[in-house]
Amino acid sequence: MSSPTTPAAAGWYPDGMGGQRYWDGARWTEHHAPAPAPVVVVRQPSNGFAVAALVLGIVGFVLMGIPLFIGWFLGGIPDILAVILGIVGIVKARELGNRGLALAIVGLCLGGVSLLSVFLGAGSVW
Repeated sequence: MSSPTTPAAAGWYPDGMGGQRYWDGARWTEHHAPAPAPVVVVRQPSNGFAVAALVLGIVGFVLMGIPLFIGWFLGGIPDILAVILGIVGIVKARELGNRGLALAIVGLCLGGVSLLSVFLGAGSVW
């Protein structure tokens, strides 16, 4: 015993020849339409160097405050990388129409300030 099927809802459906045909809910009509244009998604290039500089700048800035020279080891490497990647991120931002420029500058500044704080005793005594 077969169960009755519910008819398809009214609307435009592919006609098998590259176009569309209208189904009114009971039968096919004579209305035809061209197939809809494909949706093209254009992905904007990102500036990964700028993001990495910002993240490393924040990490280094936070870790540099750990006393007894531990901050130098845990915060120093991310700070150095933040400065390097911040410079690379600024150069890359110029190529990408300033995309990520602010992130690269903030990462560079955080890494630089944190490295300069070593001369004030950060990571050693306080």
